[in-house]
Amino acid sequence: MAVTKRVRFEVLRRDNHTCRYCGASAPDATLTVDHVTPVALGGSDDPSNLVAACKDCNAGKASTSPDSELVEDVAQDALRWAAAIADYNQIQMANRRKRAAYVRRFEKAWDVWRWGPKDAREGIPKPPDWEPTIWQFYGLGLPVAELEDAIKIAAGNQMVNVDQVFRYMCGVLWNKVNAMQEGAKALLEVEEAPHGT
Repeated sequence: MAVTKRVRFEVLRRDNHTCRYCGASAPDATLTVDHVTPVALGGSDDPSNLVAACKDCNAGKASTSPDSELVEDVAQDALRWAAAIADYNQIQMANRRKRAAYVRRFEKAWDVWRWGPKDAREGIPKPPDWEPTIWQFYGLGLPVAELEDAIKIAAGNQMVNVDQVFRYMCGVLWNKVNAMQEGAKALLEVEEAPHGT
């Protein structure tokens, strides 16, 4: 079976786009993916048996057996790469859980607000793409308390049409994001200012 484009990409990225035999790197060298133990000698297409190689080294190696030190280096790199991928995925899953909790807090605060006649109160509508919008504010680092305050400001404003409450809230949130970023910028300027000025 041929090496897939995805596996080729991952091997080149793992090896930092550098030939494992001579150290040449892209864009100065044209890189390929080489089998450490050649297929003709029983090598597989598994990433642990693949390395980045410049065309000259790959052509010169042909079907010769590699030295044990190179095989061990490749195996160690493959293990480190697999561990890094696993660590990254754990970080991503933890972030998804935090983001989901942020969204739940938004929904809880949003659902408190109702509109309509007292005997037929309804929830304030949200647009179909509301959740990715909330993800965006989470990604910007806006504290959930700011989100809850923005809901109160928007939903409590009697001048805002019920169909525009979410949009109005987003405007309030963008103002909060801008204030947060300006505040952070001011703090950095204070830190960078020479002492005694």
